[in-house]
Amino acid sequence: MKKYLTDKTYRAGAYARLSVEDDNKNESISIKNQKEFIREFALKNNIEIYEFYTDDGFSGGNFERPAFQKLLKDIESGIIDCVITKDMSRLGREFIETSNYVFKFFPEHDIRFIAILDNYDSIIDNGVADSLPIKAVFNDFYLKDISRKIKSVRHEMMRQGEFVGGTVPYGYKRSIEKSTKLVLDEYASNIVKRIFEMKEAGMTSSMIARTLTNEGVLPPEVYSCRKRKNSFTTKLWKTGSVDNILKNKIYIGTLIQGMYDRVSLKSKKKRKLPESEWIVVENAVPSLISIDLFQKVNQKQKKINVRHRTYDYLLKGLVVCADCGVTMSVRRVKSQKDEEKVTPIYLCRTYARYRNNVCSMHYFKEEELNQLVLNKIRNVFIKYSNNEMLEKKYETTLCNLDILNEYENMLHKYKTEITMIDKAISNLYKDKVKEIVSSEEFYIIKKDLEKDRKDYLDKILNLEVSIEEAKNRFTNQNQKKKYITEFLKAKNPSKEMLSTLINKIEINEEKKVKIYFNFCLQESS
Repeated sequence: MKKYLTDKTYRAGAYARLSVEDDNKNESISIKNQKEFIREFALKNNIEIYEFYTDDGFSGGNFERPAFQKLLKDIESGIIDCVITKDMSRLGREFIETSNYVFKFFPEHDIRFIAILDNYDSIIDNGVADSLPIKAVFNDFYLKDISRKIKSVRHEMMRQGEFVGGTVPYGYKRSIEKSTKLVLDEYASNIVKRIFEMKEAGMTSSMIARTLTNEGVLPPEVYSCRKRKNSFTTKLWKTGSVDNILKNKIYIGTLIQGMYDRVSLKSKKKRKLPESEWIVVENAVPSLISIDLFQKVNQKQKKINVRHRTYDYLLKGLVVCADCGVTMSVRRVKSQKDEEKVTPIYLCRTYARYRNNVCSMHYFKEEELNQLVLNKIRNVFIKYSNNEMLEKKYETTLCNLDILNEYENMLHKYKTEITMIDKAISNLYKDKVKEIVSSEEFYIIKKDLEKDRKDYLDKILNLEVSIEEAKNRFTNQNQKKKYITEFLKAKNPSKEMLSTLINKIEINEEKKVKIYFNFCLQESS
């Protein structure tokens, strides 16, 4: 079969993989040994090795490995026409996906695949291909068996009070002597104690968050270096972070683990287990506060978390802050003269949540805003309802002041960001080749860049849908007239009606209101 191709000089991608489930003490399957083994084979068989693709520390059941994904991209780009592994299990241990690559993806891309120790070469018909699926099945069984054993060992460690999670809870750090043992982090543990003391003294979670931010205390995700990106909220304590600390039993010495489990071996998705299946060990770590203080604080928290009546205000969800772009929330403010009188106001959510000069305290009374917006829409519709100019304004999709123009600007911005990311990835490859960055640094940085790229692509897709909807909106003449007529006839327009007409209402620091209509017409007060 295809014997005439054996005289061709192939350009190969040599793939090597080692994972935690493999016996790392076994030198025969080390990354170094795999490379040498493949290099010697290629030399004897007139095969040129273009690049070694190495995934060290990645499971055979996970095909989202960085080097393997790079290999697939190079195949699709036509850079290589051959893939060599030491054996089939190095390619993968999961039966279905491994078989898919060997018997579907590689042939479809005209790729010669060689698994040396399995005596498999896709261009030689020696009968090995018939037994290869059986080996793939055994590799799959091996993966499942190893996974069960690892899970069993981890659960036993949990029952012994050892910490096997990835992120250490704020206030603790790993012991130098044993990484699964938690000890107190002197600085962070004092912050945790203060949080409980402030809560006991009657401060709300938002007040505690503001106090810590004002003092320059780094929030947990920044202190532990989990958050790398900087934004205007990066160094601000969030109410949720405070609440999570207040309800975490680890601060009374109780370690709770095994709360989540993967839905299956082949899925990354996790599900929360019933509380009865959690692994709870008391006195597993040094306690930071007393049980009495913990119970007292959480009893207060339960009372605070009792849900109050919510009001479905007429323009709620449509009003945004012109300065930070965040949807404004409605707060019910008591009058200083008459405590029984409550006035709803639209308030910048960013300012209300963070203060600290992140945004300014601008607000608008809910009743006054309703009147202003309704009058504005009514005046616009009355003015143009019998005017041919109305038809002209509705049909154009190129108004300089409409929401469509804003979408187009955002689209351009996101596409520019993707171009910059692509350039950064290209430069990163060059730095790796020149050994300016290590392989480990390369994969970490590349992973972050590719995540950013995907986020921007998702935003672009959503924007394109919004642009298409904006262009198609109100193109039906009868539908257009129907909405206008219904609004002018209505004594009290409904929230649904206004949501159909309005895209958003912006309020800036000077309390100037700007209405963005859904049909390419923008008016300001």
